[in-house]
Amino acid sequence: MTDSGMNEPEPDREDVNESNVPLHAEFQHRAVTARIQADTAQGVFANAAIILSGQFEFVLDFIVRMGKPDRVMTRVVLPIPVVGQFVKALRESLAHYEQQFGPITEIPKAAPKAAPSAEQQNAESTPGGFVGQIGPSSMDSGSAPGSKSAPPIDEIYDDLKLDDSLLGGAYANAVLLRYSPTEFCFDFVTNIYPKSSVNARVFMAIPQVPPLLKSMSHSFDQFCKRQQSPPPPPSPESDLDS
Repeated sequence: MTDSGMNEPEPDREDVNESNVPLHAEFQHRAVTARIQADTAQGVFANAAIILSGQFEFVLDFIVRMGKPDRVMTRVVLPIPVVGQFVKALRESLAHYEQQFGPITEIPKAAPKAAPSAEQQNAESTPGGFVGQIGPSSMDSGSAPGSKSAPPIDEIYDDLKLDDSLLGGAYANAVLLRYSPTEFCFDFVTNIYPKSSVNARVFMAIPQVPPLLKSMSHSFDQFCKRQQSPPPPPSPESDLDS
């Protein structure tokens, strides 16, 4: 009596990994079919943004500046390749918007006036009394040519309300852009097997989108320049060693 199959060769199977090479597979998602949770689907409104660049990612803090303290509504983390794609797509979307609806009006700037009284200062600090502008001259972590230098980043965040739940941010490796006559909608999508998901949704009024593009484009250009800078010259000690 023999044990059937004990000494018989195992049939060929494509899913058997006989080598030490890790299994891998390529997959593609259509971001238009991304899932979205109910709380994310409601989205958040923002009228300002801080853009921070690291070695491997950009961090976008979308902010509501309407009364004090300013508040970070959501934080998005984008890998470097996606940032360039986002800038390009946003530029194209704005061009399509203007073809359809005409030129975008700039955000009005307050006229110069005399120093306000204490009562006026209190009135202007109430919710709804101030709308901040996105751009290198105010909220970007880097200053554009010809703009006022930005304050230190620690000083900026000392005046912001940033909930602990937002510290890690929402990772996204794709962005969906949509617009209506009055606002843009940004869906930040994570394309990871088996399902794509929308991790953050942000609404911005139309006049605030061109400053966002300007700030994003400037920050990305500065990042690319830093990556292309030549290495420092070798020290005299290294020359002697060679």
